[in-house]
Amino acid sequence: MRNKTPVWDDLRVLLEVHRRGSFLGAAKALGLSTSTVSRRVGALEQDVGQALVVRSAQGVLLEGEGLALISLAEDFERSLAAHQRDRVGARSPFAGTVRVSLPDGFSRPAAEVAMAFQKVHPETEIELVRENHFVDLAAREADIGVRVGRSLSAAVVERSLGAIRVAPFASAAYLKANLPQRRLTSEDYGNQRFIVDEASSAKSGGTQWLLERGARHFPFRSNVMDARLYAAESGAGIVMMGVGMAKTYPRLFRIALETPPASLEFYLVMHSDLKKVRRIRGVADALVQMFAEFATEQSAAEAAFRESVAARLK
Repeated sequence: MRNKTPVWDDLRVLLEVHRRGSFLGAAKALGLSTSTVSRRVGALEQDVGQALVVRSAQGVLLEGEGLALISLAEDFERSLAAHQRDRVGARSPFAGTVRVSLPDGFSRPAAEVAMAFQKVHPETEIELVRENHFVDLAAREADIGVRVGRSLSAAVVERSLGAIRVAPFASAAYLKANLPQRRLTSEDYGNQRFIVDEASSAKSGGTQWLLERGARHFPFRSNVMDARLYAAESGAGIVMMGVGMAKTYPRLFRIALETPPASLEFYLVMHSDLKKVRRIRGVADALVQMFAEFATEQSAAEAAFRESVAARLK
């Protein structure tokens, strides 16, 4: 039975004990003594009327009610961080922090957007975070998210950024040795090496698209695009890349396909409460413009590629 409502100071201590795996680690992180951490956890256990921490020679573990309180503490921690960003931003329409969650591959263009935005609004602090999972925008883990696919949350608003077409690219050395015709047919996939973005070759997304066409060899895998592109430039295999990025990587050459290449639909997403916050809306508009420019570059790259293929076939 609960005797008393837990207070944030004690929940914060329990959260650090969970994260660090020991009272000593939590004490160092919080700048407290180990005895103070132990006393705070004991007080919290008294408040809720049951043991929360299992102590062992290997450290401490939380289970049951302890894990439920950790979830509560994490939610409160995120809310505090979001409140702090909003409070700082109250000084002027553009003062404060904007946290943007991005998928892999957009770090550089988004950084260019951030630098350009800060030239006009130097009071805005921008955090770009590359995420391998969807952050919870409804819980304010980030202010803006760029995502593949639509959100299911009623707490967020989204705007289509358009489709980015991806196609296979490889180095000149790889193509000369393995695919001199620079064209992938249905018979070729099983014999080529592909550089993919999943930790396993049996994932969905780009790898699944390749698997469906008979691809079997995945000698290099990384969830970091820079690593994949470096591997492709080094001749390790074929990599899937947005066609609008071709001019940025002149050492990679596009490979023709029998059918149109795949495309990914991107959306800009934010919490509905934030759409009228000037600094956040301003960064969001700048990201929308970035994708519009990328779409123009993509169209130009498509036209140039079609011309080059036609010239080779003459």
